[in-house]
Amino acid sequence: MGSELHVIVWARGPAAERLADLAVLRVELLERCWSRFRPGSELNRLNARAGCGATAVSDDLRRLVTALVDAYTWSDGDVDASVLGAMLTLGYREDFASVAMSLPGNATPAPTAAPGLGGVRVGERVVCLPAGVGLDPGGVGKGLAGDMVTEEIHDAGAHAVLVGIGGDVVTRGIPPDAGSWRVAMRDDRFDEPTECRVLDLTPRHRAVATSSILRRRWAGGHHLLQPHTGRPALSDIVQATVLADCGWRAEAAATVGVIRGASSADWLIDRGCMPHLLGAGDG
Repeated sequence: MGSELHVIVWARGPAAERLADLAVLRVELLERCWSRFRPGSELNRLNARAGCGATAVSDDLRRLVTALVDAYTWSDGDVDASVLGAMLTLGYREDFASVAMSLPGNATPAPTAAPGLGGVRVGERVVCLPAGVGLDPGGVGKGLAGDMVTEEIHDAGAHAVLVGIGGDVVTRGIPPDAGSWRVAMRDDRFDEPTECRVLDLTPRHRAVATSSILRRRWAGGHHLLQPHTGRPALSDIVQATVLADCGWRAEAAATVGVIRGASSADWLIDRGCMPHLLGAGDG
């Protein structure tokens, strides 16, 4: 998923290390399944069959597509995995390190609006993508991976588990002698990593995710696209960090925070999220 992975497991005796190793392996298996940067991934095979009818999929890919559709519906279309075409048009075809080095500074490709996920159909063991629709899991994929792995490791016997992918964190259970997991929030507006506050993750808000237009930038743009235009979003918010009940929703909520800007705060709170929104000129 193009990110660093951190795993913390609380369990009895040697079980903790075994469960932590299992968590790392499970994330790698999910990466192989739904990374768009791996030519042989199951997700890329599904995308290649858009418009060809129902395609048999694994349980892992079915759960991913279900989460992408749920995020699209929950966000009223602001979190749209069908921005894949726009991402490719802008040159985001490889791991970001390669993109940032290769995309010309004077590139002004024509925008490609996202077709939306309204026509995607998910069955018991199949997925049907309409013609012209390709899926880019984006942050929702990272959040869902955290949800799945923390759930599985907790069910396997861990007292508490934390999975962090690219700085976004999902937890299950609470460490002994603690009322919460405490996670530092970084302010991307500074060149050096700056911790601006400490966030408490509890059974109500088990996950936290950050979307920022200050990271994953290349000449003339960034990776957070406005689905209706296919262009990098213009916003009065440069970083949105949001606590939510699960990882995929925290990721979706953080994207909404940037795309809609400061006006999204009440909308997110009404939906049970806890937003921390930073504007370019905030102190």
